[in-house]
Amino acid sequence: MQTPIATVPSTRTVMVLDDQIFYRDILVRLLDMQAHLEVIGQGDFCDQAMSMIINLEPDIILAAPCLNPEANLFFIEQLLSKRQNACILLIASSCCTEDLVKFICSGVSGIFLKARNFEILLKAIDRVLAGELWFERTLLKSIVDTADRTPLAQPYTNTIDNTNNKLDVLSKRELQIVELVVKGLNTNSIAKTLAISEKTVRNHIYSIYGKLEVSDRLELARFASQTN
Repeated sequence: MQTPIATVPSTRTVMVLDDQIFYRDILVRLLDMQAHLEVIGQGDFCDQAMSMIINLEPDIILAAPCLNPEANLFFIEQLLSKRQNACILLIASSCCTEDLVKFICSGVSGIFLKARNFEILLKAIDRVLAGELWFERTLLKSIVDTADRTPLAQPYTNTIDNTNNKLDVLSKRELQIVELVVKGLNTNSIAKTLAISEKTVRNHIYSIYGKLEVSDRLELARFASQTN
């Protein structure tokens, strides 16, 4: 049995979402064998599952969205708009890199590759429950490789000096948030680090997007990295 890391309380609640019933049932059976995890609900991506999550407030949601990534991305975005502190670990199988980037930008706490073994999944769950992010190295490499092959939009063709000039328009707090976004922290982790509310963090991020003319966290991180 995987031993939970010290920062994870004795029992945490789990909700499992997967349109593939066979895999979902196997996963739930394995999770039920873990003393520190309690599965309090399971289902596919539907309105009923949304209601269950809102009402039961699980500590972590395991979601396998790749059977229908476009529709399930919308589900996750709607969930995060209704419950901003939701902790979501995606279990990805056949999603393309572009879809996975969209899931990352939506604010999920991590992505686990379905091909990996159950022991690694338990480690990912414990790390995410401890407030960390979990993204597979092979996944991150794929995203970076894809970004390197993608022509940059006009805002990113500026010189380093121009980039620095744009960052100068940000407030001290906004610069702090940019730094934490570049480090990979999600909204919840940024709020805890700066001792402010998640709503305040989201307001700052939207303001930053407007000032720097970027549309998501990935673009923001790429933009800010030009100053290094």
